[in-house]
Amino acid sequence: MADSYKIGQERAADGAATLLHISGELDITARDDLEDAILAALRAGGDVVVDLAGVTFLDSEALGALIDGYNEARARPAGFRVVNARGLVARVLRVSGAHEIFGA
Repeated sequence: MADSYKIGQERAADGAATLLHISGELDITARDDLEDAILAALRAGGDVVVDLAGVTFLDSEALGALIDGYNEARARPAGFRVVNARGLVARVLRVSGAHEIFGA
């Protein structure tokens, strides 16, 4: 994992979901780690909630990892939400239309 971002994970107390806490700048260097974290959370079972409160930048590659995670969750089926996007990150989600599928 790069120094420009961090991905933390915790399981909900009831075991129904995994919460991924993301912080930093999500660019092409974060894509594989972000996708791996989402897929690992899906393999653990239950829903996945991606918290972007600490993310200051999101490029198209990282957005692609989120979309791939969403598609994988739908195929399982499992819930997938992206929450707490702010500033530039929220704008990227709005402009791309991804906020509608993520519930962001």
